[in-house]
Amino acid sequence: MGSQSVRAVLRVLALCLATGCGNPGSPTVSALSLPDDTPDLALQGVALARLSDGQIVARATAERLDYRRAGGRVVASRGAGIVYPEPGSSLAQYGTIRFLARDAEWEGLNRRGSATGNVRVDTMRGDTALTERIDYEGDYLRSSVPVAASGPGYQVDANGLSARTDGTAIRLTNGVKGRLRMEAGR
Repeated sequence: MGSQSVRAVLRVLALCLATGCGNPGSPTVSALSLPDDTPDLALQGVALARLSDGQIVARATAERLDYRRAGGRVVASRGAGIVYPEPGSSLAQYGTIRFLARDAEWEGLNRRGSATGNVRVDTMRGDTALTERIDYEGDYLRSSVPVAASGPGYQVDANGLSARTDGTAIRLTNGVKGRLRMEAGR
C-alpha cells in the first residue's frame, strides 16, 4: 500500500526534475545565503499521478513537498493518496485504498519512511485504520502507538501493528481488544 504510493510520488518527482519543471531558462538567483537543510526542490499545492501501461495506478496530493537529492529524501505535509491495487494482487481484495496524514517523510535510497499526525487508511471494502504514526521499512509497515481498525465484521483496538505492504499479513500487537460480528460475512 505505502510502497506503491511512495513510488508514484518519486517517479513523478523524478520526471519533474528531469524536465526542469518547465523552466527553460536560468532563473535569476539572489545573493542570499541559504540554510544547509534547504531542499533542492520545494513545491506547494502538489498533485501527482503514477501511470502503468497507460492506466493511473496511484495518485497523491500534498500541501507542501520538499525534495533533497541526497538520499532521495521527500518530506510532505498535509498529504493524501489513492492506490488502485492491481487486479489479482493480494491488495485487490480491499479495492481502492485511500490514505492521509498530516506529515510524511520518505528516503528512497533506504526504502524507509514514516507518516505522522492523524494517519488514516480507508478501503473501498469498508476497512478503516487510524493511528498517530506508522513507519515503513522495506516491505513492512509498523506502528508502536495505538491503532484503531474496523471493517466488515470486526472492530479492534491495539497498541501496535506490524503488516506487510502487499496485504498478505497484518498483525495487531501489544494488547488487542475488539469484536467480531459473524453475520457480517453472510
